[in-house]
Amino acid sequence: MARLDMKLEHGQPMDVAQAKLEAGVAAAMERYGSWIGRLDWSQDRHSATVSGTGYEVRLWYDERFVHAQGHVPLAWKLFEPAIKSHIRKVIDRPLASPSAGA
Repeated sequence: MARLDMKLEHGQPMDVAQAKLEAGVAAAMERYGSWIGRLDWSQDRHSATVSGTGYEVRLWYDERFVHAQGHVPLAWKLFEPAIKSHIRKVIDRPLASPSAGA
């Protein structure tokens, strides 16, 4: 097992950071759902723990950063730059407008 410990500055108001965390987790569930054995949200939905065979990662945000911490298989450490890139895309992506589907 290897330790995953990353944080990226989000530069967003707290409500936007929360919406982006929820959207990012939903996108990951859609894309990688077969690898995700369990998803647990905190009661206030400020954090989520994603786990599956051989890994457990907690994702959360605070006033300044989006964090991802946990344990992953050693081979996954090779993909840490790709994971950071994906999180950066989620942070930088504009939120979908509620009226976009109307």
